[in-house]
Amino acid sequence: MRKVLLCLAVAMTLVPGSSQAQVTLDMSRITCADYVAMAPAQARIFSAWMSGWFNHKWGYTTMGLDDFARNVASVRQWCTTSPQATVMGALERSIPQPAPGGQITIDMSLITCKQYSSSDAERREFIASWISGYFRASRSQPVFDFQRFANNKKAVENYCKKRGGETLMSAIQNTAR
Repeated sequence: MRKVLLCLAVAMTLVPGSSQAQVTLDMSRITCADYVAMAPAQARIFSAWMSGWFNHKWGYTTMGLDDFARNVASVRQWCTTSPQATVMGALERSIPQPAPGGQITIDMSLITCKQYSSSDAERREFIASWISGYFRASRSQPVFDFQRFANNKKAVENYCKKRGGETLMSAIQNTAR
């Protein structure tokens, strides 16, 4: 599994390049040991992707910011005791809990192109990763294709420059391959 982590680390550095070899990662094979060893930026992308994946599987488009932070901390803690388990397998056995009142909740299906475009780079990366997981779940494809992700992200950002009021999910459906 060290190879998977190494591939993730290498691929994260290759994403901006347009002439790089195609690198994919089967997200269902990432173990807890791999997850715990990830650099913070990689763990954020992985966690956002998994959140999008499971939100689709459970029928949600909303995300509670407190829930997300609590879930990431819980998964990380659990993973320290079960290093050989896959993260996706563990999450598949979990039961979604209703969000407590008072937290900030974002309906990802309502984010507009303008809101996405005016966000900082880290937030755009988070949103794009979450939505990537969401749409991959709709196709039952637990694969993160780094080049495809980078190409689609760029195409959506260009599309959104001209259509600020359109929702990001709609823009993705109109541009992503």
